[in-house]
Amino acid sequence: MTWVIVRDGRILCRGSRESCLCAGERVGVIARAFHADGTELAPRLDRTALLLPERMLPARLRRRVA
Repeated sequence: MTWVIVRDGRILCRGSRESCLCAGERVGVIARAFHADGTELAPRLDRTALLLPERMLPARLRRRVA
């Protein structure tokens, strides 16, 4: 499944979920945190961004990607 990160009506990243999480972390819209024992907490997404499957994008944004 192809995922996208959308912020302010623009697509920042498109790819697998893991690649979008890594790219979002580099861009600064996703923060990862860990418990004291080393297990990972759920990634926290910035309030201005969305991480969703590409199929859920509105048609106007899907056309822009293609």
